[in-house]
Amino acid sequence: MPKKPLLTVSVVVQNHRDVIESTLTSLYEIEGIPFELFLIDDGSNDNSDEVIQSVLDYYQHEQTFYFTHEKPIGLGNSLNEILSQRNGRLFWAPLTISDIDIEQLSLRLEQLTESTNSVLALQNHELPTGYKEWINLLQQKNWPQNGSFIWDLSALSTGNRFFNPYLKEFHGLELAARLGDISSIKSTKSWFAPSSLFEAPEPDFNIRQELLLTLLRRADYGGQMRETILKTLQNLSVKSKKSYDNDLLNEAVQMKQEGRFNSALERIEEVLENNPSHSGARNLKIKILEKKRRYVEASELKHQISKSQKQKEKEEKEKPKQQPTTETTQPSEPEDVTTSLIIPTTTYGKPALEHCLLSVSEHCDTSQLELIVIDNASLDNTHDYLDELKERNFLNCRVITNTKNAGFAASVNQAMEKVNGEYACIIHNDIEFVDDAITQLRDLMESQPEYAIIGPTTNKTLNPDQASQNIQEDSSDIIRAEYLDSFCMMLRTDANLEMDETFQLAFFEDIDLCFQARSKDFKVGIAPHIQVKHHFGTTTFSLDLDTESEQYWQNVSYFNEKWNIEVFSEDELKSLSTFDQLLALDDLVNPLFPEPKVQQQFEQLFTDELKTEILKTQHDEETLCKLVHLFMVMEEREIMRHLEDKLNNIDIPASLIYQLVRFYFNRNIYSRCKHYLNQLKPQNESLRADLYRLAILVENKDLDEAIPMLKELMGHAPANPMLYKLAGDIHKFSGNKEEAISFYDLAEQINPFEFTNEEKDAFGFKL
Repeated sequence: MPKKPLLTVSVVVQNHRDVIESTLTSLYEIEGIPFELFLIDDGSNDNSDEVIQSVLDYYQHEQTFYFTHEKPIGLGNSLNEILSQRNGRLFWAPLTISDIDIEQLSLRLEQLTESTNSVLALQNHELPTGYKEWINLLQQKNWPQNGSFIWDLSALSTGNRFFNPYLKEFHGLELAARLGDISSIKSTKSWFAPSSLFEAPEPDFNIRQELLLTLLRRADYGGQMRETILKTLQNLSVKSKKSYDNDLLNEAVQMKQEGRFNSALERIEEVLENNPSHSGARNLKIKILEKKRRYVEASELKHQISKSQKQKEKEEKEKPKQQPTTETTQPSEPEDVTTSLIIPTTTYGKPALEHCLLSVSEHCDTSQLELIVIDNASLDNTHDYLDELKERNFLNCRVITNTKNAGFAASVNQAMEKVNGEYACIIHNDIEFVDDAITQLRDLMESQPEYAIIGPTTNKTLNPDQASQNIQEDSSDIIRAEYLDSFCMMLRTDANLEMDETFQLAFFEDIDLCFQARSKDFKVGIAPHIQVKHHFGTTTFSLDLDTESEQYWQNVSYFNEKWNIEVFSEDELKSLSTFDQLLALDDLVNPLFPEPKVQQQFEQLFTDELKTEILKTQHDEETLCKLVHLFMVMEEREIMRHLEDKLNNIDIPASLIYQLVRFYFNRNIYSRCKHYLNQLKPQNESLRADLYRLAILVENKDLDEAIPMLKELMGHAPANPMLYKLAGDIHKFSGNKEEAISFYDLAEQINPFEFTNEEKDAFGFKL
């Protein structure tokens, strides 16, 4: 029999086709926590059931209970239906999930089960402890969502084990308000993150009213307390704030916030049917299409809007030009700025940037802070968001706009020329502050003048010395380091450091900067007790940049050459046998840009005798793979092909498969590419594999297969420049000159270092 679950997880779906797969996948990848899942499709009409059935069939989770409602009965009623059937002592009801921190979730469950007085665990919020605090919370916008609560149902009386069926959301908060002043386990570290496609709804008038009525029903609130609550209820505006003067569009906004994009689009289409030029409806439609990653349709609609505005723009241009005032174009430079916060962003970076800046606003002292954002030709509505920040003069915001992606190093250098602070805090746009790390880093810099750069620790980083899990509790305030990861770096501006722009888009420019500082007799340090959260790879992965990419290995080569880094010790190498020396070279060599010293050593070792020995010996699988890789890197095709034949009988590591595919693709040997791509296991499939398959189809002019595959991949990876290059190729082959050039332009905009005007010239188009 299955083990009795500790935790009941409740997921209620109503037209959430776009987010349900990531939610279920995140749950089914939980290990070590006995849980049951109650899943209800509450009358969806967007084919959510197809996605659900597919995921359920794949994972075959024994304690999943799936129910469907023919017609919607509402979230509250659905939750109560689950409560009546659940088996777990603890209860969690997230609406959507993109990521689960299993360690944090396990810790909260353990704390709840061991606690003698706590009713719930609450993520990133604190419950009010009196009526004034409740009233204050109810007048704010940022309320904890249902998924922020984990309930210990054994600590609730039977009469309170239900959720308010009349609410659309915030059922957990209403239950907490109903229970009175209860004890909770507060968690400043998140155990889960909702889907990025889900927008936390703002409480409307009806919800605020219902929560205030809940407070009025509490027996412990009488006399003056009750009068204050009543007065607040009376002063509450009867009209809820609406985004539009159109009920259908306001419904669409609500549905968009809930992740019900298909239903929202239906409402918008009703509006556009009667008023095709309704600007609010068209702009909202664009936002939803982009949320659904239907970028081609969104782009077409933008083009229509742009075309309809051409005449208006022409008239505006013919008007006498007014010189902009300093006040409207440049915010004032405050005298008390000590720290300049520098954030480069690109492609579809607005959600990450917005999340980052919200955390700055919530957790950091901004009184002595200025913000400089470098917009590297973003593809989304980052421009509008930054305009809004400037209008509000948020952190004295200044924006540097590049028409092409200048890369991380160049962007930082652009900002460093404009800083007003004594310190510059350089961060990635996917950083989240959980406390005032900026002030803590600045204070540490002021007390440690010998340090030019100091960085915090984080959950995910390419520098193991900055990984939170590797930090000892008894560490000193600062640990001297050789280098830092650029996810968050506090610089002393008078150290006159400048990033090397040769590193192009990313990788090693941060290590190089630290080496520069140390060459000037400054120190570089890690602040082990200062921590930020890093949503690792949000930008780089979308650009197809990782530690296996050509950009990475190109920068490794340049960095080692610039700083004269020794690739290996000759004495240590010579202590090995000739064959083992050869294998050691495979661990040392740059796979794409082999170092001359390694090549020379290889040539000395690789004699005819050794070649004969290698061909006659029966190697184990690991050794065979290392030899194939080394001979591939060293361009020894003959012996490589002999050894490759022996790979047919083994499971080839995915990393070697991808390197072999790249090797043969660059030599236009597509049959070998497909041979190895077909050997990838399902868990090792990736966007990069699909890009190779698509590129092969395009090169072979198999456009009937290539076009639908391109559209599908555009939906999954709209920021990948190779997709735009391949789209341009398809249009070129089809004779669509203007369309081809526009797609080549987009590829160049995203990554001008790889996709340039010269490349477009090579395709026979004049620019």
